Amino acid sequence: MRYLSWLAIAAMIVLGGCSTRIEPYKPSGGGSHSGGGSGSGGNTPQPTVQVTERTDWKVEYKGRVDYKEDDGTVSRVEEFFFNYTGDNLFFLVTLSDEDYANFYDSQVKNLIDGEVKDLNTRAQNEGKQVSEMDNVYTKRIKTLYADIMIHGWYNAFLVELDRNGKATYNYCRADMEVKEEEASPDYLGWLGTWNVSDGYVGYDIQVTAIENNYLYRVDGWETGPAAGSTQMNQDDDWIEARLIDDGTLSFFIQFIASYENYESLGNVDYMFVGTYVESTGEKVDDWEGWEIAWAENDGNGKTVLCAANTEYEVDGKVYKPHFNGMRYSLYSYKDESWHHFHDAVPTFLEQKNWQLSMTRTKASVEEDRTPVHTRNYLRKTQPRKHEGKRQRRF
Repeated sequence: MRYLSWLAIAAMIVLGGCSTRIEPYKPSGGGSHSGGGSGSGGNTPQPTVQVTERTDWKVEYKGRVDYKEDDGTVSRVEEFFFNYTGDNLFFLVTLSDEDYANFYDSQVKNLIDGEVKDLNTRAQNEGKQVSEMDNVYTKRIKTLYADIMIHGWYNAFLVELDRNGKATYNYCRADMEVKEEEASPDYLGWLGTWNVSDGYVGYDIQVTAIENNYLYRVDGWETGPAAGSTQMNQDDDWIEARLIDDGTLSFFIQFIASYENYESLGNVDYMFVGTYVESTGEKVDDWEGWEIAWAENDGNGKTVLCAANTEYEVDGKVYKPHFNGMRYSLYSYKDESWHHFHDAVPTFLEQKNWQLSMTRTKASVEEDRTPVHTRNYLRKTQPRKHEGKRQRRF
Protein backbone atom coordinates (compact mmCIF):
# COMPACT_ATOMS: atom_id res chain seq x y z
CA MET A 1 0.00 0.00 0.00
CA ARG A 2 1.46 3.30 -1.13
CA TYR A 3 -0.35 6.08 0.72
CA LEU A 4 1.31 9.45 0.43
CA SER A 5 0.41 11.35 3.55
CA TRP A 6 1.80 14.60 2.21
CA LEU A 7 -0.75 14.52 -0.58
CA ALA A 8 -3.43 15.33 1.96
CA ILE A 9 -1.88 18.76 2.57
CA ALA A 10 -0.38 17.54 5.80
CA ALA A 11 1.89 19.73 7.87
CA MET A 12 4.04 19.65 10.95
CA ILE A 13 4.15 22.09 13.84
CA VAL A 14 7.03 22.78 16.18
CA LEU A 15 6.06 23.12 19.82
CA GLY A 16 8.56 22.97 22.66
CA GLY A 17 11.09 21.21 20.46
CA CYS A 18 8.68 18.41 19.43
CA SER A 19 7.25 17.84 15.97
CA THR A 20 3.74 16.57 15.34
CA ARG A 21 2.04 15.85 12.04
CA ILE A 22 -1.23 17.74 11.70
CA GLU A 23 -3.64 18.75 8.96
CA PRO A 24 -3.63 22.52 8.60
CA TYR A 25 -6.60 24.55 7.51
CA LYS A 26 -7.09 24.79 3.78
CA PRO A 27 -9.41 27.69 2.91
CA SER A 28 -12.43 26.63 0.92
CA GLY A 29 -13.55 30.02 -0.32
CA GLY A 30 -16.27 30.89 2.14
CA GLY A 31 -17.15 33.79 -0.13
CA SER A 32 -18.42 31.38 -2.78
CA HIS A 33 -20.67 29.27 -0.58
CA SER A 34 -21.21 31.01 2.72
CA GLY A 35 -22.05 34.50 1.58
CA GLY A 36 -18.71 36.02 2.52
CA GLY A 37 -20.23 37.80 5.50
CA SER A 38 -22.91 39.57 3.50
CA GLY A 39 -25.35 39.56 6.43
CA SER A 40 -28.81 38.13 6.87
CA GLY A 41 -30.53 40.34 4.32
CA GLY A 42 -33.76 42.29 4.69
CA ASN A 43 -33.89 45.55 6.64
CA THR A 44 -32.47 44.22 9.88
CA PRO A 45 -29.61 46.53 10.90
CA GLN A 46 -26.31 44.74 11.15
CA PRO A 47 -23.95 45.31 14.09
CA THR A 48 -20.83 47.31 13.37
CA VAL A 49 -17.58 45.48 13.93
CA GLN A 50 -14.12 46.91 14.26
CA VAL A 51 -11.59 45.19 12.02
CA THR A 52 -8.09 45.73 13.41
CA GLU A 53 -4.76 44.91 11.80
CA ARG A 54 -2.37 44.02 14.60
CA THR A 55 1.07 45.31 13.71
CA ASP A 56 2.53 43.67 16.82
CA TRP A 57 1.70 40.22 15.42
CA LYS A 58 3.54 38.58 12.58
CA VAL A 59 3.12 35.87 9.97
CA GLU A 60 6.13 35.22 7.78
CA TYR A 61 6.79 32.79 4.94
CA LYS A 62 10.35 31.48 5.21
CA GLY A 63 10.57 29.44 2.00
CA ARG A 64 11.03 25.77 1.11
CA VAL A 65 13.07 23.61 3.44
CA ASP A 66 13.80 19.93 4.04
CA TYR A 67 11.94 18.45 7.02
CA LYS A 68 12.98 15.19 8.64
CA GLU A 69 10.05 12.96 9.60
CA ASP A 70 9.99 10.80 12.73
CA ASP A 71 10.75 7.73 10.59
CA GLY A 72 13.87 9.38 9.16
CA THR A 73 12.46 10.25 5.74
CA VAL A 74 12.96 13.77 4.47
CA SER A 75 10.12 15.83 2.99
CA ARG A 76 10.30 19.08 1.08
CA VAL A 77 7.91 21.54 2.77
CA GLU A 78 6.97 25.22 3.04
CA GLU A 79 8.00 26.91 6.31
CA PHE A 80 5.92 29.58 8.10
CA PHE A 81 6.81 31.57 11.22
CA PHE A 82 4.23 33.11 13.59
CA ASN A 83 4.51 35.69 16.33
CA TYR A 84 1.06 35.79 17.91
CA THR A 85 0.98 37.30 21.40
CA GLY A 86 -2.75 37.12 22.12
CA ASP A 87 -4.48 34.74 24.52
CA ASN A 88 -7.07 33.43 22.07
CA LEU A 89 -6.85 31.14 19.04
CA PHE A 90 -5.78 31.73 15.46
CA PHE A 91 -5.65 30.05 12.07
CA LEU A 92 -3.84 30.70 8.80
CA VAL A 93 -5.36 31.56 5.43
CA THR A 94 -3.26 31.81 2.25
CA LEU A 95 -4.79 32.85 -1.06
CA SER A 96 -3.82 34.67 -4.24
CA ASP A 97 -4.81 38.24 -5.08
CA GLU A 98 -7.19 36.82 -7.70
CA ASP A 99 -8.99 34.58 -5.24
CA TYR A 100 -9.05 37.31 -2.60
CA ALA A 101 -10.76 39.61 -5.11
CA ASN A 102 -13.11 36.99 -6.58
CA PHE A 103 -14.42 35.57 -3.33
CA TYR A 104 -14.02 38.37 -0.80
CA ASP A 105 -13.93 41.56 -2.90
CA SER A 106 -10.47 42.09 -1.41
CA GLN A 107 -12.13 42.97 1.91
CA VAL A 108 -10.64 41.64 5.15
CA LYS A 109 -14.00 41.55 6.92
CA ASN A 110 -15.51 39.44 4.14
CA LEU A 111 -12.60 37.03 4.37
CA ILE A 112 -12.86 36.72 8.15
CA ASP A 113 -16.65 36.24 8.07
CA GLY A 114 -16.51 33.61 5.34
CA GLU A 115 -13.58 31.63 6.67
CA VAL A 116 -14.70 31.66 10.32
CA LYS A 117 -18.20 30.56 9.36
CA ASP A 118 -16.79 27.74 7.25
CA LEU A 119 -14.41 26.69 10.02
CA ASN A 120 -17.25 26.51 12.55
CA THR A 121 -19.35 24.45 10.15
CA ARG A 122 -16.51 22.02 9.59
CA ALA A 123 -16.00 21.66 13.33
CA GLN A 124 -19.70 20.97 13.81
CA ASN A 125 -19.66 18.37 11.04
CA GLU A 126 -16.73 16.63 12.73
CA GLY A 127 -18.34 16.78 16.18
CA LYS A 128 -15.60 19.00 17.58
CA GLN A 129 -15.15 22.32 19.28
CA VAL A 130 -13.34 24.85 17.11
CA SER A 131 -10.46 24.82 19.59
CA GLU A 132 -10.04 21.10 18.89
CA MET A 133 -9.56 21.53 15.14
CA ASP A 134 -6.09 20.58 13.94
CA ASN A 135 -5.71 23.79 11.96
CA VAL A 136 -6.42 26.10 14.93
CA TYR A 137 -3.44 27.19 17.02
CA THR A 138 -2.45 29.09 20.16
CA LYS A 139 0.44 31.46 20.82
CA ARG A 140 2.65 28.49 21.71
CA ILE A 141 2.86 27.65 18.01
CA LYS A 142 5.75 29.47 16.36
CA THR A 143 6.58 27.41 13.28
CA LEU A 144 4.44 25.49 10.82
CA TYR A 145 5.65 23.28 7.98
CA ALA A 146 3.04 22.98 5.22
CA ASP A 147 2.84 20.98 2.03
CA ILE A 148 4.29 22.39 -1.18
CA MET A 149 2.32 25.33 -2.61
CA ILE A 150 2.02 26.47 -6.21
CA HIS A 151 4.58 29.12 -7.11
CA GLY A 152 3.41 32.72 -7.20
CA TRP A 153 2.36 35.55 -4.92
CA TYR A 154 -0.06 35.01 -2.03
CA ASN A 155 -1.69 36.90 0.80
CA ALA A 156 -1.05 35.24 4.16
CA PHE A 157 -3.58 36.09 6.90
CA LEU A 158 -3.32 35.22 10.58
CA VAL A 159 -6.96 35.40 11.79
CA GLU A 160 -7.83 35.46 15.50
CA LEU A 161 -10.76 33.61 17.11
CA ASP A 162 -12.03 33.71 20.65
CA ARG A 163 -12.21 30.48 22.68
CA ASN A 164 -15.77 29.90 21.44
CA GLY A 165 -14.71 30.00 17.80
CA LYS A 166 -16.08 33.47 17.08
CA ALA A 167 -14.17 36.07 15.11
CA THR A 168 -12.52 38.86 17.07
CA TYR A 169 -11.78 40.69 13.80
CA ASN A 170 -8.15 41.05 14.81
CA TYR A 171 -5.67 39.88 12.20
CA CYS A 172 -2.28 40.39 10.64
CA ARG A 173 -1.20 39.77 7.07
CA ALA A 174 1.86 39.55 4.85
CA ASP A 175 2.67 39.26 1.18
CA MET A 176 4.52 36.08 0.31
CA GLU A 177 6.16 34.75 -2.82
CA VAL A 178 6.58 31.01 -3.41
CA LYS A 179 9.47 30.52 -5.82
CA GLU A 180 9.63 27.58 -8.17
CA GLU A 181 12.53 25.16 -8.43
CA GLU A 182 14.38 24.21 -11.61
CA ALA A 183 12.78 21.16 -13.21
CA SER A 184 14.61 17.86 -12.65
CA PRO A 185 15.13 15.20 -15.36
CA ASP A 186 12.65 12.94 -13.53
CA TYR A 187 10.02 15.67 -13.65
CA LEU A 188 10.61 16.50 -17.32
CA GLY A 189 10.50 12.81 -18.23
CA TRP A 190 6.74 12.53 -17.68
CA LEU A 191 5.76 15.57 -19.75
CA GLY A 192 4.07 14.77 -23.04
CA THR A 193 1.21 12.75 -24.48
CA TRP A 194 0.68 9.12 -23.46
CA ASN A 195 -1.74 6.43 -24.55
CA VAL A 196 -3.07 4.49 -21.55
CA SER A 197 -4.88 1.25 -22.41
CA ASP A 198 -5.99 -2.14 -21.10
CA GLY A 199 -5.89 -3.53 -24.63
CA TYR A 200 -9.55 -2.77 -25.29
CA VAL A 201 -10.21 0.73 -23.97
CA GLY A 202 -7.62 3.49 -24.06
CA TYR A 203 -7.23 7.23 -23.75
CA ASP A 204 -4.60 9.70 -24.90
CA ILE A 205 -3.67 11.80 -21.89
CA GLN A 206 -1.63 14.98 -21.94
CA VAL A 207 0.73 15.55 -19.02
CA THR A 208 1.79 19.18 -18.62
CA ALA A 209 3.64 21.05 -15.89
CA ILE A 210 2.09 22.95 -13.01
CA GLU A 211 4.80 22.99 -10.32
CA ASN A 212 8.30 21.77 -11.16
CA ASN A 213 9.31 18.56 -9.39
CA TYR A 214 5.95 18.13 -7.68
CA LEU A 215 2.72 18.57 -9.60
CA TYR A 216 1.31 17.95 -13.09
CA ARG A 217 -1.92 18.63 -14.91
CA VAL A 218 -3.41 15.62 -16.73
CA ASP A 219 -5.98 16.15 -19.50
CA GLY A 220 -7.68 13.55 -21.70
CA TRP A 221 -9.00 10.91 -19.32
CA GLU A 222 -12.48 9.83 -20.44
CA THR A 223 -12.31 11.85 -23.67
CA GLY A 224 -12.38 10.97 -27.35
CA PRO A 225 -14.02 8.05 -29.18
CA ALA A 226 -13.57 5.60 -26.29
CA ALA A 227 -15.78 7.79 -24.09
CA GLY A 228 -18.72 7.39 -26.44
CA SER A 229 -20.72 10.04 -28.24
CA THR A 230 -23.99 9.82 -26.31
CA GLN A 231 -22.54 10.29 -22.83
CA MET A 232 -20.95 13.24 -21.12
CA ASN A 233 -17.41 13.74 -22.38
CA GLN A 234 -14.82 15.14 -19.95
CA ASP A 235 -13.12 17.40 -22.51
CA ASP A 236 -13.01 20.39 -20.17
CA ASP A 237 -11.93 18.46 -17.08
CA TRP A 238 -8.49 17.62 -15.79
CA ILE A 239 -6.86 16.09 -12.76
CA GLU A 240 -3.64 16.53 -10.87
CA ALA A 241 -0.82 13.99 -10.64
CA ARG A 242 2.28 14.02 -8.46
CA LEU A 243 5.93 13.22 -8.98
CA ILE A 244 7.06 10.95 -6.13
CA ASP A 245 10.59 10.81 -4.73
CA ASP A 246 11.26 7.48 -6.45
CA GLY A 247 10.56 9.07 -9.85
CA THR A 248 7.11 7.53 -10.34
CA LEU A 249 4.03 9.45 -11.48
CA SER A 250 1.18 9.14 -8.98
CA PHE A 251 -2.57 9.41 -9.72
CA PHE A 252 -4.72 9.96 -6.65
CA ILE A 253 -8.31 10.50 -5.51
CA GLN A 254 -9.26 14.16 -5.66
CA PHE A 255 -12.15 16.53 -5.17
CA ILE A 256 -12.97 18.78 -8.14
CA ALA A 257 -16.15 20.75 -7.36
CA SER A 258 -19.60 20.73 -5.77
CA TYR A 259 -22.77 21.70 -7.62
CA GLU A 260 -26.21 22.55 -6.29
CA ASN A 261 -29.35 21.19 -7.98
CA TYR A 262 -27.44 19.29 -10.66
CA GLU A 263 -30.13 18.00 -13.02
CA SER A 264 -32.20 15.29 -11.27
CA LEU A 265 -29.43 14.39 -8.80
CA GLY A 266 -29.81 17.39 -6.52
CA ASN A 267 -26.65 18.56 -4.77
CA VAL A 268 -23.59 16.65 -5.92
CA ASP A 269 -19.85 16.39 -5.38
CA TYR A 270 -17.74 15.95 -8.49
CA MET A 271 -14.61 13.87 -7.92
CA PHE A 272 -11.95 11.72 -9.54
CA VAL A 273 -12.18 8.40 -7.70
CA GLY A 274 -10.90 4.83 -7.64
CA THR A 275 -13.14 1.79 -7.99
CA TYR A 276 -12.63 -1.72 -6.63
CA VAL A 277 -14.60 -4.95 -6.36
CA GLU A 278 -15.72 -6.69 -3.18
CA SER A 279 -18.20 -9.48 -2.54
CA THR A 280 -21.23 -7.23 -2.96
CA GLY A 281 -20.06 -5.67 -6.22
CA GLU A 282 -18.08 -2.67 -7.41
CA LYS A 283 -17.45 0.07 -4.87
CA VAL A 284 -16.05 3.60 -4.93
CA ASP A 285 -13.15 4.86 -2.82
CA ASP A 286 -13.44 8.63 -2.36
CA TRP A 287 -10.77 9.32 0.27
CA GLU A 288 -8.88 12.35 -1.01
CA GLY A 289 -5.14 11.87 -1.39
CA TRP A 290 -5.27 8.07 -1.52
CA GLU A 291 -3.21 6.80 -4.44
CA ILE A 292 -5.14 4.96 -7.17
CA ALA A 293 -2.25 4.08 -9.47
CA TRP A 294 1.32 4.99 -10.32
CA ALA A 295 3.30 4.97 -13.57
CA GLU A 296 6.77 3.46 -13.69
CA ASN A 297 9.25 1.68 -15.92
CA ASP A 298 8.70 -2.09 -15.66
CA GLY A 299 12.42 -2.88 -15.99
CA ASN A 300 12.06 -4.10 -19.56
CA GLY A 301 12.02 -0.71 -21.19
CA LYS A 302 8.24 -0.35 -21.03
CA THR A 303 6.17 2.12 -19.06
CA VAL A 304 3.17 0.73 -17.18
CA LEU A 305 0.44 2.14 -14.98
CA CYS A 306 0.17 0.00 -11.84
CA ALA A 307 -2.94 -0.27 -9.68
CA ALA A 308 -2.51 0.59 -6.01
CA ASN A 309 -4.51 -1.02 -3.20
CA THR A 310 -7.48 0.32 -1.36
CA GLU A 311 -8.42 -0.79 2.15
CA TYR A 312 -11.68 -1.56 3.95
CA GLU A 313 -12.85 -3.49 6.99
CA VAL A 314 -15.70 -5.98 7.42
CA ASP A 315 -16.46 -7.62 10.78
CA GLY A 316 -13.03 -6.68 12.10
CA LYS A 317 -11.16 -8.12 9.11
CA VAL A 318 -9.15 -5.76 6.89
CA TYR A 319 -9.17 -6.28 3.12
CA LYS A 320 -6.75 -4.63 0.68
CA PRO A 321 -7.89 -5.25 -2.89
CA HIS A 322 -6.35 -3.62 -5.94
CA PHE A 323 -8.22 -0.83 -7.64
CA ASN A 324 -9.78 -1.99 -10.88
CA GLY A 325 -10.26 1.48 -12.35
CA MET A 326 -10.19 5.25 -11.94
CA ARG A 327 -12.76 7.68 -13.24
CA TYR A 328 -14.72 10.90 -12.91
CA SER A 329 -17.89 10.46 -10.87
CA LEU A 330 -20.70 12.36 -9.17
CA TYR A 331 -21.85 11.67 -5.62
CA SER A 332 -25.53 12.59 -5.15
CA TYR A 333 -26.66 13.66 -1.71
CA LYS A 334 -30.22 13.08 -2.85
CA ASP A 335 -29.94 9.33 -3.39
CA GLU A 336 -26.62 8.85 -1.53
CA SER A 337 -25.01 7.01 -4.42
CA TRP A 338 -22.34 7.43 -7.09
CA HIS A 339 -23.09 8.18 -10.73
CA HIS A 340 -20.42 7.45 -13.35
CA PHE A 341 -20.33 9.09 -16.77
CA HIS A 342 -18.94 6.23 -18.86
CA ASP A 343 -18.78 2.45 -18.88
CA ALA A 344 -15.68 2.54 -21.06
CA VAL A 345 -12.82 3.04 -18.63
CA PRO A 346 -9.52 1.05 -18.82
CA THR A 347 -9.64 -1.82 -16.32
CA PHE A 348 -6.81 -3.12 -14.15
CA LEU A 349 -6.93 -6.93 -14.30
CA GLU A 350 -5.20 -9.56 -12.19
CA GLN A 351 -4.24 -11.59 -15.27
CA LYS A 352 -2.35 -8.53 -16.50
CA ASN A 353 -0.59 -8.02 -13.16
CA TRP A 354 -2.94 -5.13 -12.34
CA GLN A 355 -1.22 -3.02 -14.97
CA LEU A 356 -2.21 -0.89 -17.97
CA SER A 357 0.10 -0.15 -20.86
CA MET A 358 1.33 3.42 -21.06
CA THR A 359 2.97 4.41 -24.33
CA ARG A 360 4.41 7.82 -25.12
CA THR A 361 3.01 9.23 -28.35
CA LYS A 362 4.45 12.72 -28.17
CA ALA A 363 7.24 14.18 -26.06
CA SER A 364 6.88 17.70 -24.76
CA VAL A 365 8.48 20.05 -22.28
CA GLU A 366 5.86 22.75 -22.76
CA GLU A 367 4.54 24.01 -19.44
CA ASP A 368 0.92 24.80 -18.69
CA ARG A 369 0.79 27.38 -15.91
CA THR A 370 -2.93 27.15 -15.18
CA PRO A 371 -3.27 28.17 -11.50
CA VAL A 372 -4.62 25.24 -9.52
CA HIS A 373 -5.18 26.96 -6.20
CA THR A 374 -8.33 28.56 -7.62
CA ARG A 375 -9.84 25.06 -7.79
CA ASN A 376 -9.75 24.86 -4.02
CA TYR A 377 -12.55 27.43 -3.87
CA LEU A 378 -15.17 25.65 -5.97
CA ARG A 379 -16.99 24.07 -3.02
CA LYS A 380 -20.60 25.18 -2.67
CA THR A 381 -21.55 22.63 -0.03
CA GLN A 382 -19.88 21.50 3.15
CA PRO A 383 -17.57 18.46 3.33
CA ARG A 384 -19.20 15.28 2.05
CA LYS A 385 -21.35 13.41 4.51
CA HIS A 386 -20.46 10.17 2.77
CA GLU A 387 -16.96 10.59 4.23
CA GLY A 388 -18.21 11.13 7.76
CA LYS A 389 -17.72 7.56 8.93
CA ARG A 390 -14.38 7.07 7.26
CA GLN A 391 -11.17 7.05 9.23
CA ARG A 392 -8.22 9.10 8.08
CA ARG A 393 -5.61 6.92 6.44
CA PHE A 394 -2.18 7.79 7.80
